[in-house]
Amino acid sequence: MKPASRAPASARARNRRAGFTLIEIIAVVAIIAMVFALGVPRLGGRSFDPLHNEAEEIADRLRFARQRAVMTGVPHRLLIDLEEGGYLIEWYVTEDRAFGRGDGGGGGLADLFAAATELEEDEGPVLDMVPPRKRDALDYYPIPNPSMGTFRWLDDTLYFVGVEGPTGWVESGDFGIVFFADGTTEPLALEIADADDARLTLEVEALLERVRVREGGARS
Repeated sequence: MKPASRAPASARARNRRAGFTLIEIIAVVAIIAMVFALGVPRLGGRSFDPLHNEAEEIADRLRFARQRAVMTGVPHRLLIDLEEGGYLIEWYVTEDRAFGRGDGGGGGLADLFAAATELEEDEGPVLDMVPPRKRDALDYYPIPNPSMGTFRWLDDTLYFVGVEGPTGWVESGDFGIVFFADGTTEPLALEIADADDARLTLEVEALLERVRVREGGARS
């Protein structure tokens, strides 16, 4: 007669299947640890870092302004409001071209040049002294792009510290980073910071024709 304390073999098998072995538990813990190791840095990384995100956004717009200047043959600039914390891209054209009116040609300036070189019989060169219409004069206007040609404002936790340019340090007013028609520009450094005084610098490297984002201030 079998001892009463011993359970049938089928019952013991069911008990083993119902639980977890030590090896299975260790494997599950290892998997969870791996997921956290891979996922947590991303959750706390730059994807949720307003300072780095804004710096990359500005760098992208600087690159776009340079590319568009080369493609259109027209100077472009990133206009920065250092005090209010906003920026947009503008191009150097006539008012007609800026707003898509007419052929967008040289306008009044081209007409004046032609008049100055035109010769009339026995009277020499004739120059029309009437100034060109305002809409024919060249000036900076926002580019016709809803996202790039309107002001983008910094998050409330961010601010522009200043710009180190060819004429020295500037930290107030408006500042234009100009790209000429061939894509060239002046070397400079734009510093941006957050409420915790973490700082990033966007370096416009004229010789290498690139924009680089680095840690730290512009004058460090």
